[in-house]
Amino acid sequence: MYNTTISLIGATFFIALTHAIMPNHWMPFALIGKGQKWSLMKTVFITAIAGLGHSLTTTLLGFIIAILGFHITKYAETFAEPLAGSILIVLGITFVIVGRLRHGTHNHNHAKFSDKTIAISLFIMLSMSPCIAALPIFLAASAFSWSKLLLLSAILSVTTIFGMLVLTILAYSGVKKINLCSVEEYEKEIIGGILTIIGIISLMVH
Repeated sequence: MYNTTISLIGATFFIALTHAIMPNHWMPFALIGKGQKWSLMKTVFITAIAGLGHSLTTTLLGFIIAILGFHITKYAETFAEPLAGSILIVLGITFVIVGRLRHGTHNHNHAKFSDKTIAISLFIMLSMSPCIAALPIFLAASAFSWSKLLLLSAILSVTTIFGMLVLTILAYSGVKKINLCSVEEYEKEIIGGILTIIGIISLMVH
């Protein structure tokens, strides 16, 4: 029993950390933070809120899996993850369009999107992309006790959010140091293109 618990904890930690490393969990926040001229603190805060939503969705689905059975995961894989990739693509295309419109009207005041709209979109994007790889852990833990489910949920959430924050901070710092110079006028188009590519990759991997 003890060895099984340790194994489940180790597996949960490893899966959560591996999942948090995926680019769609941190790169959009760093790039959009740059495009929206957010401070590091604001970028980290929005990343943390989105990560919390992501973790809560995964935990909720995990508890449902534990109660109803593992076969329900196919529905999450079919609908949730493609939706998250699609949101990234929409965000990317919107950045590109706004950038093009800005140039077309010769408006160089660095117009920004509504921070609230962007933050909500990022929150939905991650919340609709639960960590499917962690769901078998919930099923295995359900054979023991609810306390183990709660423990694994806490480990999953803390590890995922911490990993996202660290990578977002590193990426944000790197992006802020990049001197765009001659391509600065096309900042939104570049960011939009990268977000679109990440979204397409997410759909293809799914």
